[in-house]
Amino acid sequence: MPTKNTVVTENSLPYSYDQLPYASYPYANSHPRNLAALAQLFGMTPAGLDRCRVLEIGCAAGGNLIPMAERLPDATFVGLDASARQISEGQKVIGDLSLGNITLAHQDIMEFDAGAGKFDYIICHGVYSWVPPQVQNKIMDVCRDHLADNGIAYISYNTYPGWYLRRGVREMMSYHASGFKDTQHKIDQSRALVDFLASAVKPHADAYEKLLHEELSILRSSEDSYIFHEHLEDHNEPVFFHEFVSRAESRDLRFLCEAQFGSMMANDYSEETRKTLAMIAPDMIQMEQYLDFLRNRKFRQTLLCHRDVKLDRNIKPERLRNLYVNAPLIRRLESESDDVGGTERPEYIFDHASGQTLTVANPIQKFALEHLAELWPSDESIERLADIAFDQIPVEARPEREGCRQELYETFLELFSANLVSLNVGPSGCVPGIGSAPRTSPLVRYQAERGSAVTNQRHETVRLDEFEREIVQRLDGSQTIDGLTAQLLELSVTLETESTDEGESGQAKTPSHDELRSVIENRLTRLANTGLLVPDRQVDG
Repeated sequence: MPTKNTVVTENSLPYSYDQLPYASYPYANSHPRNLAALAQLFGMTPAGLDRCRVLEIGCAAGGNLIPMAERLPDATFVGLDASARQISEGQKVIGDLSLGNITLAHQDIMEFDAGAGKFDYIICHGVYSWVPPQVQNKIMDVCRDHLADNGIAYISYNTYPGWYLRRGVREMMSYHASGFKDTQHKIDQSRALVDFLASAVKPHADAYEKLLHEELSILRSSEDSYIFHEHLEDHNEPVFFHEFVSRAESRDLRFLCEAQFGSMMANDYSEETRKTLAMIAPDMIQMEQYLDFLRNRKFRQTLLCHRDVKLDRNIKPERLRNLYVNAPLIRRLESESDDVGGTERPEYIFDHASGQTLTVANPIQKFALEHLAELWPSDESIERLADIAFDQIPVEARPEREGCRQELYETFLELFSANLVSLNVGPSGCVPGIGSAPRTSPLVRYQAERGSAVTNQRHETVRLDEFEREIVQRLDGSQTIDGLTAQLLELSVTLETESTDEGESGQAKTPSHDELRSVIENRLTRLANTGLLVPDRQVDG
């Protein structure tokens, strides 16, 4: 998806992203916590997060960069974008929050300052496919010239073959919208065309109609800015993965990995398919390209490093040393693990939020995963998890402590490959419960005051309803749940009663203190589970 453009030409004025700004959100896969962990797995020694330098090309209003700057106050962040309007919006947020470690600049990437120095992490999300070739080349040049020796560049882009159908839809919309001049009229007419096609196309008639109907369903629920910048902009040029890698190599850069590690695995295919892939795709680049063919991939988030960086693609489990892990798990009760249909279930069963089930075979794995389940949404270092598991095993049955650690390295590497756990450098800063005086970050409170989208500690977007926004704005660590209840009672909030068995809809009522307190406690639990609460500190000013 596009997030912003980075080039201004005489023909494109007035600048489209000033006319219709693109929503500026965080992208968890682009966070240095993720990039550094992946680099470590492949044998690199990435810069530590505490004092790293980060550049974002096409930062829009700073929705991705500002939360990083708040979370890492001793690091340095630089963002640039050609949209004066969006840069101004981001600068206001930075000023209001008094963040001194981040600078957003209104600048065309083609005029990037050669004296800007080196950066440990360069991020370019939602830009590459949406700019002309000379700008794409400049993005690569900036990565080559301004990436630190052990630096990592993150570039996202649209890919074939998945974009072939989407390109067809884009051409249909562009054709129809070309007869209109006003931006909003173009968008409205594009929506009208999508509605017409969706009503006329049968969703399950044949393969083409099925895929087209799925694409149209996405568009019908998309924001205006997505419709305009994804489908009505002049530039949107997807590439095959192997073409992107060739372009990077021509700039003395090389493919490191994908920002989502599990996407590089072929575990979801049969053994026969994997054998065939191994024969026709003897190297990683070919393997990635053939996986794109199989999956009809539309979008990639690729990490690059300098060509002369030595990588070891034979990932050893011990490379997980000092990484932090988290996972949305629930331990299934013993009574739920009893025999079903005469078939004995494994002893230790965990349900994952994705709907998958994890079964583990030994106490080390059981105790580590139990702790992760209790800790969610917070995370823990693998070394600490190993110590916790080791201490819970009866003395007479304990393995070697180092063996316990090695067991978990192997376990979490396997689970990471299957997208069942997250691995990061450094903790997220989430807390696993409400606490006596719940608190969110100043940025979250600031965002809640202005809209429904806020950024959690895992660098994800969380949507709040109006009642939750009222709660979040008060979570500066100065109030207990009773104090929050009293404040909201003063606002004369109402609650909706439940619908009756006869089908009568609920009605608004003024709650008692206890009723409102119960609702607030439930909402605070949700906020904690979504990673919005942070550790208690001195009350924020």
